[in-house]
Amino acid sequence: MNLPRTRKILPALAAAFLSLAAASSLSAATKLTQNGITWTFSEDRPTGTFCNGEFWVKGPVTITSITTDLHAPGFTPKPGEDGSLLNPATTDKQGYDNRLKSYDPSLNAALPNDKPVSADNPLTLQNSSTLISMVSWLYHSESDTEPGCPKFNGGSKTPRPATRSAALLTVLADAPPEGSFRPPYVGNDKTVKYSAKQMKLDLLKNLAPVGPVPDVAAVEKSMSRTWVDHVHEFLGAMVHPSEHMPNYGRDLAETMGTAALILQLDFNALPGKPKKDTIAMHLVQFGIDSAGIADNGGGWPANGGHGVGRKFPILFAGVLLDDPHMKDVGHWKTRFQEDEQTFYVTQKEVDMTHSPEWKPDHRNTREPYETADIGMPEWGIRHADQPQTDDKSWKAVYRGVNGPTYPAFVLATLIMGQKQAWNHDALFDYTDRYVKLTAGKKGEAPPPFPAAMWETYRKQFEKQNP
Repeated sequence: MNLPRTRKILPALAAAFLSLAAASSLSAATKLTQNGITWTFSEDRPTGTFCNGEFWVKGPVTITSITTDLHAPGFTPKPGEDGSLLNPATTDKQGYDNRLKSYDPSLNAALPNDKPVSADNPLTLQNSSTLISMVSWLYHSESDTEPGCPKFNGGSKTPRPATRSAALLTVLADAPPEGSFRPPYVGNDKTVKYSAKQMKLDLLKNLAPVGPVPDVAAVEKSMSRTWVDHVHEFLGAMVHPSEHMPNYGRDLAETMGTAALILQLDFNALPGKPKKDTIAMHLVQFGIDSAGIADNGGGWPANGGHGVGRKFPILFAGVLLDDPHMKDVGHWKTRFQEDEQTFYVTQKEVDMTHSPEWKPDHRNTREPYETADIGMPEWGIRHADQPQTDDKSWKAVYRGVNGPTYPAFVLATLIMGQKQAWNHDALFDYTDRYVKLTAGKKGEAPPPFPAAMWETYRKQFEKQNP
């Protein structure tokens, strides 16, 4: 026996065995379950997870059923509920729930040929695609609902939101590198571009904690499931799955801003010495998804409190991943509510609010701008495209809805030295004004944590943002 030769062959055989074992483990999935939703395939397919725990599958793949174990006894979904959407677009239409006016049956991938997915009526997904499957909240009447069902919306006569849970399945031609970020769920480009290993966590500060610092575990949990945000404006709120994300834009911005700001703290000074990587990863993924929405024609125009809070995650992802495209978000043509609502008063606003064209909301007290106000950083509900609705009144509707959310992500932007990249100074100056004028006013002032951080660190980081 030739021992030297055998010694060379055995390691090669062992490596081949391990490779085969790995391949076998990847090809053992006939079904996948996440967030209470199960996809069953016609055959075993290679699968794995992205860094956020969501599944990818090597395609093409044929799905023979989409089921959930979340519904309470006595509640059975009807066709058009518990819908799915393939490669979502950025419109006001959705295929998740037919009880909403935004429903488009042609978008519901869970009903191929207008029938539920089954072995006899399968759904085949090609490579470079993303399937989002939802679970609807079910009810027999407004007083007879599944436990935990949200309150009904007066306009739609359905729960707000109408959806409860979601799961995302990305179909790829090849297995992505371990630790990869999921590509955006919107659109047809599923190129895997980023890895969690790329995150430049050293760019985050380690500031001394001040104020009532939120529990890190709670912040992490609040962003642990994907925020599905591709449906436009207030119609999007109706399909923000309640077990994943805040329903209303204001609350989304507050949650996101808390995460952005807490990441600038010294975690070694917090109880249990937690780590930043998981919260940062979820915020980066939200930024990647939001960039995907913007790159496919979506945006968040000024409208009440619905669209606030989507620009910072894109900039944050760009900085941590050193991605030139996302870092340049301040020069995109995308509509971002916080920018569209903030401006500096000019003679134009003075003239408008003293003219017959001035049409502020009927709920306002109607206070026009005067010459003395020129140069003042200000807020208007739809200033960018409906300046006739501007109103100096401090009680103007939605001023107090948006204002408290600004300090957290504005301060996080300053701390990271990205004011110039943001490219809209009016937001920063208006936030200064808002914080000063609402200090100590219950219901108007920012939440305690960002308020304390603002008071402690705002002036320090202005010097780092020319």
